[in-house]
Formats: sequence, C-alpha cells, structure tokens
Amino acid sequence: MKFLRLTVLIVGTSLSGQNYLGKVDPILYEKGNDWLPIFVRMEDQLVLKAGDYERISEFRSQKPRSQNREEVLSLLRKKAQDSFAKLRDKIDEMNGKGQLRGLRKFWIVNGFACRARLPTIESLAREKEISYVYFDRFAFDSDTSLPMSGRKINRLGKVLRLWNEPAPLPDKREDIPWNVSEIGAVRAWKDENATGLGVTVAVIDSGILPTPSLVRALAKNPEEELNGKDDDGNGLIDDLFGYDFRSNTGYVLDDSKTTSHGSSCSGIIAGRVSSSGWQTGIAPECRLLLLKGGFDLRCLEYLLLQGAEVVSMSYMAVGRDLGQTRGLFRNAFEHLSLGGVLAVGGAGNYGPQSRRALPKGKQIGLPKDIPCVLAVSGVDRGRKLLPFSSEGPCFWEGVRFFSDHPQADPLSKPDLCAFPTGYPVWNVTGSYRIRSGWEEISRAPEASLVMGPAGNSFSGPHAAGVAALVLSANPTINPWEVGQIISETARDLGPPGRDEKFGAGLIDAWAAVRAARERN
Repeated sequence: MKFLRLTVLIVGTSLSGQNYLGKVDPILYEKGNDWLPIFVRMEDQLVLKAGDYERISEFRSQKPRSQNREEVLSLLRKKAQDSFAKLRDKIDEMNGKGQLRGLRKFWIVNGFACRARLPTIESLAREKEISYVYFDRFAFDSDTSLPMSGRKINRLGKVLRLWNEPAPLPDKREDIPWNVSEIGAVRAWKDENATGLGVTVAVIDSGILPTPSLVRALAKNPEEELNGKDDDGNGLIDDLFGYDFRSNTGYVLDDSKTTSHGSSCSGIIAGRVSSSGWQTGIAPECRLLLLKGGFDLRCLEYLLLQGAEVVSMSYMAVGRDLGQTRGLFRNAFEHLSLGGVLAVGGAGNYGPQSRRALPKGKQIGLPKDIPCVLAVSGVDRGRKLLPFSSEGPCFWEGVRFFSDHPQADPLSKPDLCAFPTGYPVWNVTGSYRIRSGWEEISRAPEASLVMGPAGNSFSGPHAAGVAALVLSANPTINPWEVGQIISETARDLGPPGRDEKFGAGLIDAWAAVRAARERN
C-alpha cells in the first residue's frame, strides 16, 4: 500500500509542469509563472462537446424561437449561477490569499475569467466542477462601465434628438442599388411585404456616423436615458443604442477620419431612404443594435439580453494560431444560436489571388469558421468569384471538445455568397478622395454615399439583411432553420451543389422569404 501511494504521488508530480489531468491549456505552461489571463470553463454546459448543438437544435426545432430564447437564456444563467455557487468557498479562499485577480463571471459559456499563476491554475483544474482552463487570448483589463466625455455626450445627444424626430419624406424617388435588386430583396418587399419590421440586428463593428439614414434605423434601449447613469440596472452607463465594450462606454458612434466601416455595413443592412432618395438597406425596416468589441464575450451576452435576432460581425482572426481558444468561442456561438440569434459575417479577403492570400484551410478564421455561423463569400455582378474572396474548407482538429472536422472530413465553408462590390455605402464625407476610383454619389449631414469600397465585409451584411427579411416573414423559426432556408433557396453557382468557393450559392431573398412563409 505504501508503494502504491508513492507511485501515485510520482505520477501526479510528473504531470505538473506539463498539463494537469489534461484540463489545462498546454500553452499556459510555456508562459512561465507570471500572472496569466485565463478562462475557466465549468463542466455543466448546455453544449459540452461537438455534436451536442446539432442534437439540441433538432429537439428545439419543435418549439418557436421565442420559447427557445426564454428557456435557453434561463438555463444558461442558472447553470452559471449553480456552478459558481459550488466553487464559491474555493474561490473565496483563493481571493483571500491573493491568488486570483480581476475575476469576471460569464454565462454565454458557463465559466469565469481572471488572472492567476500556474499553481493556482492547477489547483482549479483539480475541481470536478471545472472542465478546462483556457489561456485567454482576448482578455480585457476592466469591465467597469464609464461615463462619456462631454464631447461624446453632446454628439450622442444630437443622435438622440434626431432619432426622436419624425422622418421627413425624401425629395426624390427611391434609388435602389443593383445589388439589392439582384438578390431578390426588392421583390421580397413588394410581393411578400417582408421588410425586416420587428427584427433587431446587432452589428459588431466600428459604430456609425450620425447621418439620418443610419440614426433612424437604430434600436433604442427604452429603459435608458442619456444622463451618466445606469438607468436599467444592467451595469452599463448610457447604453442607449448599444455599447462599446472596448472603452466601456455607451458611445457607439464612429469618429474615423477616413472611412467608417461600421457605417458601410450598417447601411447595407438597414439604411433608410436618404434626402436624395437612395435606399441602401436590404431590410429597410429592421432595427440596428450597435456594438464595439469583437472577441469580447460580453458582446454576445448583451445582444442576447437586448433581444437581437441576428448579429452581423465584421471581425475575424486569421494568420495566427488561436490554439484551444477556438473551442471556447465555438461553445459561445452555439449557445448564442440555441438562444435565438443567427450569427453571420463575410468569409474574408484572403483568397488565393488576394494580395493578402493565405493557404487553403486558413482563409476563413474565427468566428466565421464555426459551423453554426454563416460565412459569406463574394461574387461580381457576372456571378464570378472575386479574386480576393476567401475559400474553404475549414478544419476543427486538435481542439478540446470540438475536434469533429479533421483533415479527412473538413467543414464545408463558405456557406453562401453575395455581391460585395459596386454598393453605395455610407462613409465619411469626402472619403472618396483617399482612394483612386471611389466616387461620392450623394451627400447628407455627417456622411456621404460613396461608390467604390469593396470587400467581403459587405457580403456578411447581405446575409444579415436577408435573415431579417426572413424573420419578419416568419418570426417563429429558429436561427438554424433560417440558415437552412437561406442555403436551400440560394442560386447554385460553380459546379453543381455546395462547394468551397460559393457555398450553397447566391443568396435569394425572395425565395428565402417565400420558403419561410410556407413554414407558418
């Protein structure tokens, strides 16, 4: 018996410094004994491993989206509350000894983030309630909500006043971009009366310019006022139209001096008719919730709580090894989908003919490489793949809990394609001067419509807008069903069937809306 105890002790010691029980991200052992940013994933997850999402979504397809949202949100928060309660004594003891710093709890993935040293990390890994300790590659230093500066308060105040004003009738008839017509959006408006009404689309980007066509599309938090206070008690100050999780303020406008990426994408989704008559929005009656802070899990929790049905994302990590972190974010997005939110985004601009070309299998990165996230590539008006457009496939191999798509069985990406060129987008006034070939076609207060900017960042908003049309036609269907409908009704391009350049094909808004109505 003494010999047996000694053997166990030796084995346990030999694991230390490598990977304790396989529950510690290996890269943490390469970082020395510094204070390391970590995310501690609890064992009790709604989605614990690959395959769970598909099984749960199939079961929940029997229920309407509103019921699933309520039930899943409640379940995620209860799991997080219960798991933390079981570890409270352990965590309180570690905090009392100064072994943890900056602890922040999450529920979109049941767990918490903090900073700790290796001995503490291994001690956490011994707890049965903990399934894994990630190296947090996207750690933030503070989550304390801050008041805005006087200048930003004044600027946001002007937006609030404009938002409250009735929209005047345009002086000219509506001018519709060819892109909107050729994906069938105009036909969906006229034949099916699907305009995005009642749907909220979250946009994680750089914010918007305060021009009327975009301001009038915003969704306002009804319980929040612009007063330097947290009126609705959610811990955030002045989150009237969304939140900036990078600066920890409610300032969601774009102060860029050259181009406004967020304005361009927001206008494609929901831009209202301008005074000159341009109608850029694919879903012209949906509402926009503005967020800043890609790869911050607080964004996902916030937009789910605020009632968003779709999230358009203009961020992606490529050309870097994210290690096990990919699994953490896949976990979060699968929970987000089960909670009622469809995530979409451009597939990227890293195709084999791009000036920023990446190898095959590396061109579509996190979070667009997640199975439940729609990644959208780009074609020109002639339906030819644009030279910069990222191609698939994607691989999930060596990722703890989510290694279901190895080299031998890759994940088919992109999912769809759209038109990311030739679109008039809202941008900084006069910004056409910084690029050869750009043209200002209309000017409005605080911004101008510019023809010329291009990239798959504009493909993602196409899908977000079409998803809003689909949900306005049938509010009961779930995110995975919306994705399925848009894919099944897409117009096939390239070789027959789904492929690694065009996905399921070119988005067809009218066909998707018709198919959604048939499910009523």
